Amino acid sequence: VFNELGIEAGEQLMPLTGAVKVKRATPLKSITGKTITDADMTQLYRFKFDAKKMSVHQAVDKLKALEEVEYAEPNYVVYALSTGEQVAGNDNTDDPLITEQWGHGQLKLNFLWKQKPIISKRPVIAILDTGIDITHPDLKDNIWTNTAELDGAEKEDDDNNGFADDIHGYDFVNQTPRIGDWNGHGTHCAGIAAAVGNNKIGITGANPDALIMPVTVMQSDGTGDVATIIKGIDYAAANGADVISMSIGGYSYSIAEEQALAMAYSKAVLVAAAGNDTKCIYAHDCPVNK
Repeated sequence: VFNELGIEAGEQLMPLTGAVKVKRATPLKSITGKTITDADMTQLYRFKFDAKKMSVHQAVDKLKALEEVEYAEPNYVVYALSTGEQVAGNDNTDDPLITEQWGHGQLKLNFLWKQKPIISKRPVIAILDTGIDITHPDLKDNIWTNTAELDGAEKEDDDNNGFADDIHGYDFVNQTPRIGDWNGHGTHCAGIAAAVGNNKIGITGANPDALIMPVTVMQSDGTGDVATIIKGIDYAAANGADVISMSIGGYSYSIAEEQALAMAYSKAVLVAAAGNDTKCIYAHDCPVNK
């Protein structure tokens, strides 16, 4: 079948955490009550085929028909989601734009900021998005640093995580440790999560004490694909992210994505965008869609 489709090689999507076996006291369930089981993700691959031979759905059907294949699916497109309009919020810090952040007041974050931290370790928030401007004056002091690579040799994988020179995360779109943001969406989301507080610049993040791990999975035009996002999830979970934030969405259900998120759930809090297109995930329960 590979020969028929013109497939020469595949790309493994979860080399870092795909084989992790998670021990849980209670079964993991989705919002619908479905029990999510841990799968062996070491055999999850992305394949490119000759589209002149047949459509992607025809190629998927040929692979699904094989006894050796558990499942096959298209590499669905996803989108960076709009962040919406901001309105007046609280003025609890000296950052000039804090009054434009309505979310802080709604979540009562000013009360949380007054509490003593229960752990000394700064939490790490992985931002899976279009990248991050790590030189941004309101973000640069909160960017996560991989000290093993920072203090190691150039062009060497000093921490043996499979990525050389990933000092401040990794760009899975361009396959490079160089981090930037040529769209702005990822930088915007990073600021909402963890912009530096009380520095008289810009805004204050929801947790200004957190570190931001940049993981580029979306292209500069704001589009991406499930396979690249899975690679980003794998990286974030393997490299110590306490929270994996994904302000992205699409209109297709992916088995692979669900299994990758189930694996990461044992290591990190998963945060996803709710969407801004008035469409519900479960259309049959949504009055807007009726």
